[in-house]
Formats: sequence, structure tokens, C-alpha cells
Amino acid sequence: MESISINLRINGKNKKFVTPNFISGKLFREAAEIAEDIESTDPERIYTEKQIEFICAAFGNKFSTDDFENGIDARLVTRTIYGTANYVLGNIAEASQILNPDSKDGEESGK
Repeated sequence: MESISINLRINGKNKKFVTPNFISGKLFREAAEIAEDIESTDPERIYTEKQIEFICAAFGNKFSTDDFENGIDARLVTRTIYGTANYVLGNIAEASQILNPDSKDGEESGK
């Protein structure tokens, strides 16, 4: 299965983390709940401790919850959680679009 990646700033350096080859079935149930939470737009259901722990688990616990909270750009938090949940649910194209909204198929970045 195709993987996704996120970048976190840890100890002053940008570090890239990629999803592992295996993601447990338990995370599927959690991903469904998290997607529902975010789609509800209820502020009390967005950016919870459970969602942060889910992100860590989805990336093979290669970083801590503190690493995620302190290393993610605040403007990308909800997008990262929702995109990762969609990835775990098997919605790869949708996850890619959520995580990389500016890139379109066949286009190169002008940077």
C-alpha cells in the first residue's frame, strides 16, 4: 500500500515520518471515529488527545504525542489528523488531496 508522510520540527530540525507497511485493524475503527469527529465540526471533538495518539500509532509510534504537538505547524493540525484518518480508512486519493491540497496530478511545484 502507498504510504503517506508528515514533517515535524523536532529539536530545531525538520524530520520526515512515513507510515509503516502494516497498520493494525484497530486503527481502522479509530480512524472512522476520528473522521466522524472532524466532519461534525464540533469544536469539542476536534484535536483531542485520542486523535494525537492515533497519529502517533498510524506512523508506527516513531514520535511522541509531545513531538507531534510541538512539531506540527498549527495550521496543518486538523488537515493532518483528517488526512491520516482517511489514509487508514483506505481513501488514499482523498488522503493525499487533504494532506497536499496545492499539488495536482501531473503538476510540478513552482518552488
